[in-house]
Amino acid sequence: MSTMAGVGWEATVRATERGEAANLGDWRYTVQLEREEDRKMLLNNVVGLVIGLIVATASIAFLLRARPEVLGIVFGGVALSALGLGFLGVCVYRLLFARRQGFSGILLGHVFAGGLVLERTSGDCHVVPRAPGALRYVSWDDAADERTREQLWITLPDRRVRAIETWNSAECRELAHLAAHFGLPAEPEPIAPVHSADIPELL
Repeated sequence: MSTMAGVGWEATVRATERGEAANLGDWRYTVQLEREEDRKMLLNNVVGLVIGLIVATASIAFLLRARPEVLGIVFGGVALSALGLGFLGVCVYRLLFARRQGFSGILLGHVFAGGLVLERTSGDCHVVPRAPGALRYVSWDDAADERTREQLWITLPDRRVRAIETWNSAECRELAHLAAHFGLPAEPEPIAPVHSADIPELL
């Protein structure tokens, strides 16, 4: 087997088995996807964990010293404590239970002659045969962000649409390679801005 120049990833046993079962043909190369998105998600959860811990600890310590007869201060402290604990709980849940949601591990794209296997190394694995409409490479201006958003939308065999996000030029080139493999133009299709509720969930 060969690897794409500069990539250095080999197909995993699970991806190879899925590719063979789906008759995708020979393996071509493997790329790591959504590196920046994964780093950002992990960083946000860790920062949220620290902030929630600080707010909860400080507000609980304040409540222990507060005068109970000043109800406004007590209610404010209780509200801050609840906010900090809630924030803490959400971030802990995301860090501990990401595996259950299929987001645990590195996202790898295994390119075969007849399609693609998208694999979270500690999560889900999806087979995408090379077929019309399986992939859509799009870009749009996001009013909430200075950059142009570029995503690869993948229609899975169960008809769910999921997305791969890019954050830098290297990731954009990788998506362009994947799009070209499926017969799509190397440049993303410009579309109207997409409401956040309508953006496909990330892989």
